[in-house]
Amino acid sequence: MATLSTPTVTLGSTSGDKRDVTVAGTMNFDASDVDRTYRLEIKLYGEDLSGDNLPSGDSTADDLISTFMWVSGGILLRSYKAVTVLAAGAVNYSEKRAIDTAKLDEDAGKEIVGWADINTPIYMPRSDEVYAQVTLGTAPVTKRSATVQAGIGV
Repeated sequence: MATLSTPTVTLGSTSGDKRDVTVAGTMNFDASDVDRTYRLEIKLYGEDLSGDNLPSGDSTADDLISTFMWVSGGILLRSYKAVTVLAAGAVNYSEKRAIDTAKLDEDAGKEIVGWADINTPIYMPRSDEVYAQVTLGTAPVTKRSATVQAGIGV
């Protein structure tokens, strides 16, 4: 059965309005996984912690920042990477994407952290917390039902 190690997130250098974000970890496969194809999906989220001074209008739910995309068939993009297991054992992955810094600023704005004098507040950007959610699974199966008509209104 396929398993994942806990992934790591590394925030790298900033160039223009983008920052490099690397997500890395290990996929582990056993003999029953050989010749199977899995889907590796990576999503970045901004986490709102209980002590955060959130901007008005920001819910306490974690915000989806980015879904890593892979090239498929030359120019098409898809939200997963196909991984075909050739042998049992550990396989490392490391995926880097340039993410808009505005998206990484999940708690936008500034907050007062002190006072220079009675009339001059000292502002700092709000702290931002980012984590990756990595999913490894087989291709999903979807089936659509027939359309049901319920007369006027449902």
